[in-house]
Amino acid sequence: MRLMTLVLLGGMAVFGGPAIANPMPTPVTLEPIQHADASLTLRSADGQEHRLDMSAIEALPTYRVETTTPWREEAAVFDGVLLSDLLGAYGLDETDSLLVTAENDYTTVFERIVWQSEPILVATRVNGRPISRRERGPILFVLEAGAYASSDVAREQHLVWMAARIEPSE
Repeated sequence: MRLMTLVLLGGMAVFGGPAIANPMPTPVTLEPIQHADASLTLRSADGQEHRLDMSAIEALPTYRVETTTPWREEAAVFDGVLLSDLLGAYGLDETDSLLVTAENDYTTVFERIVWQSEPILVATRVNGRPISRRERGPILFVLEAGAYASSDVAREQHLVWMAARIEPSE
């Protein structure tokens, strides 16, 4: 009981709400909308590059997560695709580690255990509309607050905003 109380308090301290043990995103069907000009480039281990626009990203199975984030105190509804599905579709799911680069040249490394253990959402929409750059979009990595608070592997560095490129880490 004491451990559970600490976990719940930890979730409240980080996100302002109770922690929930790794809830999965909900499958959802998205209607087409007009997105900002943006793309996500994936480079496979053999060097082949795939430049995905928003419609190509959203062609994969889409999911919804309602959550807060470290920079958003009020809960919002995020729609997008699972990072694990995106990586699997382009042959990157068995890579040991990946380098993710944002439009502002921020980079972080994801070890395979991160995307295999946590349902990280590559969000393309917030509250039913495209995510603006002012809102840290147009492509934003989101993890439900409870899953983030209780994760042994996901860190704030994995919540990338303005994501632009994914490639094997060398």
